[in-house]
Amino acid sequence: MSLQTRLTRWKELNFITQAQCEQILTFERQRAGQTFWRTAFIIAGSLIGLGVCLLVAANWHALGNVFKLTGAFALLGSAFAATYGSITHQRKGLTELFAILSFLLIGATIGLIGQVFNLEGGWQSFALAWALLGLPFVAVSRSVFFNMGWLCLLGSLVDGRWWERVLDFLWDTFDANTITLLIVLCLLSYAGKQLHKTTRPYTVVSLAFSKLTLWLAYVFVWFIGMRWGTHGWTSHFGMCLAATVCTLAFFAGRMYWALRTQNLSSFKRNAFCAEIFIFILFISGCGNLLLSGLGFIAGGLAVLGMIYVFKRTARYIKTMEAFHEK
Repeated sequence: MSLQTRLTRWKELNFITQAQCEQILTFERQRAGQTFWRTAFIIAGSLIGLGVCLLVAANWHALGNVFKLTGAFALLGSAFAATYGSITHQRKGLTELFAILSFLLIGATIGLIGQVFNLEGGWQSFALAWALLGLPFVAVSRSVFFNMGWLCLLGSLVDGRWWERVLDFLWDTFDANTITLLIVLCLLSYAGKQLHKTTRPYTVVSLAFSKLTLWLAYVFVWFIGMRWGTHGWTSHFGMCLAATVCTLAFFAGRMYWALRTQNLSSFKRNAFCAEIFIFILFISGCGNLLLSGLGFIAGGLAVLGMIYVFKRTARYIKTMEAFHEK
């Protein structure tokens, strides 16, 4: 149901007046416009920053070291000044543009200095310097995706062999430690969201951390379901059953949380994920369209059963119409 339709219905029920209806419409249109322009500036900043790096790389051998360094610091200083000017004049869209541009130019300048002076050090030294020097511009930005990119840059500092050990561990077994890791990711996401309530006026790093860890949890739970839940029912029945229950419990928990927070979009996404996973279970186990169809029906009935249980336990939610889109 669109905003205009809801407002018309509320006005007919005398929940709001015509003046309030117009005020709400004006506010929502302005917010939508600000989101569009901010996104456009973010894309522009990313393209310009990457374009400058590519142009320099294309003419790299024709440029002297002095010219390279002078040009790099001139561009960097101009981006810094532009960022400061956009902040003082409260131009949020331009702030996003120049903050991202400054961040990219910092990385390019660090790489240039390292090459010109033949500095030793690998990716970890470069990424650490880039992340620390670019932190002020990340804090200024209100783009969650930009902040998530910065967090991924920090994550790249972890030794690759450690990531290999984690992947080997996940691939080889499914046990209580696997479930614990999934729970930790969910708790970290929740902690980041709670921290965002305090830090919201200053930075969105905590919100980006919350979303990033939640996405990792979804990737992890799909890995659990596809790796262990759909294979080995004859040889590892207990492990496969536990993985299947864990995957469905995760989606059910997310649906329950969506009910508590009245988030219809999240509820629909997780219900859809549960349906697809149940369908995959039937396909992998049977390979029969008839039984797969029965699987869909069983999945739908299971979702309806979860809805009934959730509505009974979450008594403070009076009606499903209380949901709102997020």
